[in-house]
Amino acid sequence: LDALAAALTARGDDAVGEPADTSATATATAAPPPGSSADGDGADEPFPASMLGWESDAHTPLTVEQVAARTARGNRLVILSVKAHGPSGQGKALNAAYRAAKADLVGEMESDDLRPPDAFATLRDALMSNPEWDCATSRVRLCGWQRPGMERWIDWQNEQVTGEAMRRARFIEIPALRASGLYRREALERVAMRDGREDDVSDGAPEDEPTSPSMGDEPSRPYRDLWVVDGVVADCAHDADPTYDLIERKGRRPSGWWPVDADFWQRWFACGLVAGKVREPLYYWRQYPSQSTRTHDRCSLGQLRRCKAHFLLARGGAARGRCVQVWGTGDTLAAWVDDLRGVLTGWDKSGFLARSPPALAASESGAAKLRTELLSAAARATVRAVEYRPGAPVGKKRLAREDEASYAAVAEAGVKLDALPPIRLFAFGMEKARRKVARTFPGFDAREGDDHWFVG
Repeated sequence: LDALAAALTARGDDAVGEPADTSATATATAAPPPGSSADGDGADEPFPASMLGWESDAHTPLTVEQVAARTARGNRLVILSVKAHGPSGQGKALNAAYRAAKADLVGEMESDDLRPPDAFATLRDALMSNPEWDCATSRVRLCGWQRPGMERWIDWQNEQVTGEAMRRARFIEIPALRASGLYRREALERVAMRDGREDDVSDGAPEDEPTSPSMGDEPSRPYRDLWVVDGVVADCAHDADPTYDLIERKGRRPSGWWPVDADFWQRWFACGLVAGKVREPLYYWRQYPSQSTRTHDRCSLGQLRRCKAHFLLARGGAARGRCVQVWGTGDTLAAWVDDLRGVLTGWDKSGFLARSPPALAASESGAAKLRTELLSAAARATVRAVEYRPGAPVGKKRLAREDEASYAAVAEAGVKLDALPPIRLFAFGMEKARRKVARTFPGFDAREGDDHWFVG
């Protein structure tokens, strides 16, 4: 329910409440998930087949009173209602529930999905056993409307099980479902403190940058819910200033709009936080034809690509302040190059105007047209397309030539970048193509300055 959030506060030392059987969206005719998303023969399936469908006319939802009456003894159920800004109340409800929750570990449950009764206890144990983790997520199974494309994606996501693999995978797709996780509050506070600071025009640390989780009287808001409202990007999760009108938030409007999960994970990794994953599938994600993941514009391939381009170049991004080489072919290569250049020349500039002294001088003199031309030239020099087919041999001389071309281009355009080698982004969506690339570039996944990344 987009505008309803429930915060469960456990009472007692290690009390763990077992969730009630609230099968509000189920059908008696559904089959269990196929083997690609739910391994094994189903003998350990914690849910009956009647709970794994996508049609909702087989069960009557429980009332709030019934849910409250069926919670485990020692737990307190708090019902929070929020008024949506624009088309969505999801992020606003998440932030309201987060402020109401008081525990050091924070989780959530989507109303139409499922979890085994011991899921949160298992995630808690994983966090206690892995102090370097800032959150514990789980593998995912699909239930409901089965489609092979979504099953392939979840299979890929379930393969990203180490913290480093998830960090490296974030520019291909989200490496875990946000709702599957249990998060340390201190980590969510760090995400909340960014509040768009990765989008600041200045590369220097802003004077109001918080240095500790203390936010004074200002409530923490770890979640953003970005939509276009009245022609501009708005954060529908921000109860006080969704339209970025406050003086202290001027210049922090994101350069685009994209799904909550994509935004959350990019900001999470930009903070340097570590995500862990348990091997058990502890989250059942219900699929149905009309879900926004399949139907809404902000979940389109173009919007997801623009999200990744934004965070690659934003503060904390892998490509920030560096020459960028996009290796690929065809329309995919062109789209990535265009979107990356678009971030650099967008109205928020992502700190790029200060790196182009000729464009900055034109801006300060009021020569708007010249400024635009020079900034576009600087973006073209910074982000270069490199035609490349996976598996084609690439020797040291080829790499040296590409690097020299990047250095020469930014020098000619007068762009001042960091003293780092060019970053190489390989734009290939198919796993087979990525394997060929990895074999061509030895040590591709090693942390050697983060010079090579897959994007897709």
